[in-house]
Amino acid sequence: MTQKDIVLDAMRRQGQALAIDLQDRAVDMSGTELYAEDGYIPSFAAAKATQNMLARPAGFVCRSTAGRVVRLLQPYDSDIYSAEPEELPAQWGFVWSTDPAKALPFMALATSPYMTGDCCTEDGQVYRSKIDHNVHFPSAYPQGWELLGEIPVQ
Repeated sequence: MTQKDIVLDAMRRQGQALAIDLQDRAVDMSGTELYAEDGYIPSFAAAKATQNMLARPAGFVCRSTAGRVVRLLQPYDSDIYSAEPEELPAQWGFVWSTDPAKALPFMALATSPYMTGDCCTEDGQVYRSKIDHNVHFPSAYPQGWELLGEIPVQ
């Protein structure tokens, strides 16, 4: 084993340990906290490929292909229902960030509404919800949203 292999192996093990630790802490973490550590959250595709969602506990977190952090609300057979979390809102709870830099395109979901302070984007702009249980597009209900400005270039 080369020196490089030893270092890479140690880094992989550390990353895996941090990912396991995040899953243990996820139940008590806010959406903002989860998005801040999203590098340790597995993609939905990878999570589904390694273990059926029937075997995952409620509360398991992963990232959809669109980059949204989701919590498993109820285990289900992901071999039969293989669609992304956005297409299975009864199984997944979406979490949102109060960090404008982590804002993602708005999704209207009664099961995962935006709360006061949560951010989203629409038409190249970043918005922050001014109310709890917000399920309205910023353009459709502007009084429920604070315009923060253009999406910053990453």
